[in-house]
Amino acid sequence: MSITTFATWSKSKWALRLDYVGWGVAILLVFRLALEEDLTWVVWAIGGVAVVLLTMVRWPDGALVVLIVASAMPVFFVETFGWKARPEHVAAPIVAAAVTVWLVQDKRRFRLNKLDYWILAFLAINFISSAFGSSAPAATLRWALQNSLAVLPYFLIRLLVTDLEALGKTFRILLGVGVAESAYGILCYASHHAFGTTTGMSIGQYLSDVAAPYGSMFEPNLFGAYTGCCAVLFLALYLLGAQNRTACLVCFLIASLACVLSFSRAALFALVIAVCWVSWKARYGKSGGHRRLVATSVLTAALILVVAASALGGVLRERFSNLYYQGLGEETAIARFIIMEEALQEIPNHPLLGSGTASFNLSFDWARYVPEWATDRTWIGNTPLRILHDTGLVGLAAFVGFFVSVWWKIRLHGRNSQVPMLFGLSAGTLLYGISFQSTDGSILAFTWVHLGFLASAAILYEGS
Repeated sequence: MSITTFATWSKSKWALRLDYVGWGVAILLVFRLALEEDLTWVVWAIGGVAVVLLTMVRWPDGALVVLIVASAMPVFFVETFGWKARPEHVAAPIVAAAVTVWLVQDKRRFRLNKLDYWILAFLAINFISSAFGSSAPAATLRWALQNSLAVLPYFLIRLLVTDLEALGKTFRILLGVGVAESAYGILCYASHHAFGTTTGMSIGQYLSDVAAPYGSMFEPNLFGAYTGCCAVLFLALYLLGAQNRTACLVCFLIASLACVLSFSRAALFALVIAVCWVSWKARYGKSGGHRRLVATSVLTAALILVVAASALGGVLRERFSNLYYQGLGEETAIARFIIMEEALQEIPNHPLLGSGTASFNLSFDWARYVPEWATDRTWIGNTPLRILHDTGLVGLAAFVGFFVSVWWKIRLHGRNSQVPMLFGLSAGTLLYGISFQSTDGSILAFTWVHLGFLASAAILYEGS
């Protein structure tokens, strides 16, 4: 009887009017919240739900897409308890939870490789130095945890990429995201000059009247390094006989142009060195065809530089001429030199285990040099020096040990050095190694995604 009565009442005019009133109140509340409250958490909540759904779709491909895409957009963040949570910090724990459930349910076993032990040791030293060598352990331990979230994608890729087929499929995803980021940065640059928009653009970082794209990366220098690495990957595929060479050449052009537009001196210098190295190493392949491919790629790169020099030559010339004529007196160079000198003076205080993750922020104050910069936070832009300062000689040894082990695996099986995928990843690592001497990208996840692919490729091709 009660169910019948309720069904009858729910169809009455009074119930319908109550529904209208309820909808009206809900709409008013939403508008009030939108006008008076910060609703950025809603966007992040929707993003979190999207990450969970994508992670579960086409497992494990969806999870790998999440890791790669999230690592390419560190410019977005939400302030949480004084900590800037970026997409990579949200995506990595969600994927890690899914991977844990997957391993437990399927009763899978994963054997760590020597390469993985080097990275684990590096992470452990970050926590040890932050706990015992820092002047503010609470802050440095929090930064060590944040650093671990950036490194976590390395281990997730190692867990999910278990065979050559999965490696090839996921590598294509990495290339696709790289091209998309390059195209997005170019569109941001074109839109700025055509319509005056500032989305994805940094204005005044290099020169007061120069705008450079950063896309969805943290800043233009890292955008230049990321797109330059993408260009090198496509060049390696093009030279070593991968399928769809025309598409590889077009993507190489797009990524190279994006790198040029970043106006990053370190990224441009690294791109030139990496392109020369790839072209030099590729000459050992099929002689005649590869010589023509090398000539084509070199001419293509030259064409990019000519076009860039004609359209953007004033900015590029000024950027490099300032460094040439002013040397250490050039503004950005002298700022980096001051930071490096201060870091070198602190290293002898904790030579073995360092002063803790990101501890340079605790001791350095720009007010001693430029009072207007007193509130600016500072980090060490040189990767080896930053690791030496934060984790000491032990941490630097673990970090270098990883690269020595990778090189040994590739060198031990000489035929693998001519595998396009592995060859491109090695060249991209070289480019990062050069560009990160002035702007450190090892604190962000995109670097560790790349290293995860490099380690997986080296291990899988060694056992194939």
